[in-house]
Amino acid sequence: MQVTKQTLTVGIVGAGIIGCSWATVWARAGHRVAIFDSNAAVLERVFEHLTRHIRDSERVGQEFHPGLESRVTLHLELKDAVAHADFVQESVAEDLEIKRDLFQRLDRLTRPEAILASSTSAIPMSKFTEDLERRQRCLIVHPATPPHTLPATEVVPAPWTDRAVVERTLGLLKDVGQSPVLVKNEHPGFAMNRLQGALLIEMFRLIEAGVITASDADTLVTDGFALRWAVLGPIEAIDLNADGGIEEYLGRYGDIYDRMAQEKHETGRLMAPSLVDGLVKQLREQLPLEQIDIKRSWRDQRIAMLKRLLTKKGNDA
Repeated sequence: MQVTKQTLTVGIVGAGIIGCSWATVWARAGHRVAIFDSNAAVLERVFEHLTRHIRDSERVGQEFHPGLESRVTLHLELKDAVAHADFVQESVAEDLEIKRDLFQRLDRLTRPEAILASSTSAIPMSKFTEDLERRQRCLIVHPATPPHTLPATEVVPAPWTDRAVVERTLGLLKDVGQSPVLVKNEHPGFAMNRLQGALLIEMFRLIEAGVITASDADTLVTDGFALRWAVLGPIEAIDLNADGGIEEYLGRYGDIYDRMAQEKHETGRLMAPSLVDGLVKQLREQLPLEQIDIKRSWRDQRIAMLKRLLTKKGNDA
């Protein structure tokens, strides 16, 4: 398969937050997008989501391919959304049996050359495509949330995924503005959630132990690490934190990380009800549930502004 620049038809299966965000990624790049959801009420909100994505982007000067909404169609029947698709992105519930049944249907309903991708956060593709006739065209395309704002995307092939399918997928994602990363095998939790989870788990432990509040934990990231991580990754960052680079840095501080790693042999459940209840109380005091959509727009606009600023600085250099 060769990566081409032609207009594609992309089937989006599932019209929730991730599905609508994926629809924006493909439609803003000029591709045709057919969205399926079995819930008519969910489909009715699709253009509301797309309108918000466009509005938030335009407010910070981000350009979209003209006529985005005209390239999007909505479907209550799965076959109508995927029969002519070149690429299908599934974004349904994180449930193994639901995905297994869905991919069996997709394998029958789609053209043989169509790529079938899943947004699953942690379920390996091999768990639900093993018995498919054309399983070699299936792979994980797991985005950072939301993908229309955060371009990092991990691509995880199954053991039987055709290498040409992997290469074409990586190329297509780059063409629509994503930053795909190849995860070379089906490591549990893939890569993105393991990295994010490592930080979140430590934050949860500190909050549960009464060391820090949820708000203050977030502040240490937003006003600390995140500002640095916006321009370079954590490994690059520590390489700059010593005159002799990462070798000197780890020579000085490696034992600190060793000691912290050795602390992690505790047993028991991290997400205890007391921790969950405490987090819910703190977060809902900060932001009432009915204001979440407003905060999402705020987030998307500021990320877009930061990306635009960093791109401009890079071009000026």
